Amino acid sequence: MQRRVLPALRALGEEPVRLWGRDPLRAAEIAARHGVPHGDSDEAALVRGVDAVYVATPVVRHVPLAEGALGAGLPVLVEKPLAGGLGTGARLGQGSGGLCAGVAYYRRLAPAVRRLREELLLGWVPDRVEVRFRCAFDPGPEHPMRWRTDPALSGGGVLADAGSHRIDLLHLLFGRADEVRARLGRRFPEGAERLAEVELRWASGLRARVHAEWSGAPAVDRFAVSGGGRTLTLDPLDSGLLRLHGPAGDRELSLPPALNPHQPLIADFVAAVASGRPPVCPAPEAHLVDEVLAAAERSDASGGAPVRLPLSAEAAPPLRTDAEPPPRTTPEATPQAPSSADQARSHRGSGVSD
Repeated sequence: MQRRVLPALRALGEEPVRLWGRDPLRAAEIAARHGVPHGDSDEAALVRGVDAVYVATPVVRHVPLAEGALGAGLPVLVEKPLAGGLGTGARLGQGSGGLCAGVAYYRRLAPAVRRLREELLLGWVPDRVEVRFRCAFDPGPEHPMRWRTDPALSGGGVLADAGSHRIDLLHLLFGRADEVRARLGRRFPEGAERLAEVELRWASGLRARVHAEWSGAPAVDRFAVSGGGRTLTLDPLDSGLLRLHGPAGDRELSLPPALNPHQPLIADFVAAVASGRPPVCPAPEAHLVDEVLAAAERSDASGGAPVRLPLSAEAAPPLRTDAEPPPRTTPEATPQAPSSADQARSHRGSGVSD
C-alpha cells in the first residue's frame, strides 16, 4: 500500500482521504506519514465522504469490507486473491446495481501479456503452458506478514499469494479450465503450503503446469506457452521481454511494464468507474481463480486426484478480455515485489463519477 497504491493514486491526481486498519495507532501513523487526513480503525467511517474504496487487508477481510463499500453505494477495488480458498467471494458484485467491483490482477494490463494475447487471437493454438515461480518467504512468528502462513487469514499459501496472478493469466489467455490436479506441501505450522504443483486441463486438450514455491533457492518467474512448433516465453514474467521461438527463427520483443504496476491498474479502475464499463478484472472473473485454489486443496486432500471445476451457468460470466487500455501515466521510479498490506483505503477521486 505505502510503496505502490498511495504513490499511484497521487500520480493520477486522486486524493487519498482515509486510511483504515485493524490497529488504529498504526493506521494513524501511516496516514500522517503519507499526508492522508484520516487514519483509524473505525470501519463505519471508511465509507463516509469518499468516492471509492481500495481493500488491501489480510484476505479474510477482503469480501466483508468490499461488501460494506458496495452496500454504501461505492465502487471498490480489492487486492488479490479475492477470497482465495475461503470461498466467500462468489457473489461479490452481483446485485450491486452496476457498481464497479474489481480485483487487482494488474498483470492483465502488462504490454507483454497483451502481445501474447494478440498471438492467440491470430489463430495460434498452443497445447501446453509451463509456469514456474519461486521466491524467498519465511516470516518469523513476529513478522508482520506472518498472517500469510495461516490459510484462515490468507486463503492459502504460495498458490494463493503468488500463484493466483499466474492462474488469472491462464484464465485471461485460455478461458476457464475444466479440471485441476494438485499436490501441496512443505506447510507452515499454521497450514499454508510453501510448495504447490498444479496441473490445469481444458477440454481442448491444453494443459498448464504451475509450480509455485517459497524457498531460499534461486528465484524463478517464468511463463512459457508452447504448441505447433512455437514457444512464447516471458522470463522473468515481469521483465517485459517476450521471446518467440519457432520455425521462422528466434526473436525478442521488449515491452516493459509500468515501474509501478498499480498505476495503470488504478487508472483503469478510475476510467471504469467514470465510464460505467467493467474494470480490467471484474470480481466474478477473479472468483474463477478462487475456484482453482479451492479445487487444488480438494485435489491434494485426495492424493492428487482430478477435481472437475463447476460449469454451471450461475458460477461466472465468460471471461472478458477487451478492457480499454489505461491512459498513459508516469510510472514510479522503483518496482516493488507484490504484497498484501494491512489496510483498506478510500480515496476521493477527482473527475470520478459515482
